[in-house]
Amino acid sequence: MIVEAVLDTGAVMAYVNGVDRVGELLFRAAEDRFGVAVPSTCLLEAYQAMHVEDFDMLRLLRLLPIVLIDEPQTDVSGADDLPIIGGMAARAGRIGAGHAALTAATHSAAVFTSLPAQIESVLGKSWPIVEV
Repeated sequence: MIVEAVLDTGAVMAYVNGVDRVGELLFRAAEDRFGVAVPSTCLLEAYQAMHVEDFDMLRLLRLLPIVLIDEPQTDVSGADDLPIIGGMAARAGRIGAGHAALTAATHSAAVFTSLPAQIESVLGKSWPIVEV
């Protein structure tokens, strides 16, 4: 499945809070059969920031067949995303934003975020970024 969008932490939290723009993206992804990536670090940040009673919504998001959870590559002798994510996070100000930027760059995908300046600081102003 081709990934056309990435949800960062703010977009994940917006989904839980019923923000239409994220729901519409997920609906369109299901209809048009494209994937939406969610970096695992963004999920962790969302779990950290949300109340336990909202965890079911995060679980529901993770169960959607169009949602792909992006795990960083950690092979010290091979594919290793950790230094790249760390470097991007240093520019963006958050681990989740760094991971979302790398995921978007890997898939040439738009980023849905509540903090576009963080993503722009890594990917530039010309990258497709949708504020939620």
